[in-house]
Amino acid sequence: MAPSVFSQQTRKFPDNSQLGNLTAVSFPVFVINNQQMQMGPGGQIRGVDNLIILPNAANYAGLIRYQLDIMGNLHRVWILTPEEAKEAENQGQQILR
Repeated sequence: MAPSVFSQQTRKFPDNSQLGNLTAVSFPVFVINNQQMQMGPGGQIRGVDNLIILPNAANYAGLIRYQLDIMGNLHRVWILTPEEAKEAENQGQQILR
């Protein structure tokens, strides 16, 4: 597939993922929706290109989707593209506080 085809595909997020606003990162602590959360063991951050970003190199603030593990720690974080954020908004999803 050509690179332009990949950029047109939208990612499918797990049903239990939540929309959030990431405002600060001081690995392993993240501030999402004004609440401190800690990255759990094996946690991943995926950029807009869906590639893994090392958590200690994450310096992003903005809309994300995130998933928690059974202990309540961050398990997965996806940085949203503007299109994905708009799609979530069009589906009536809101940032959980």
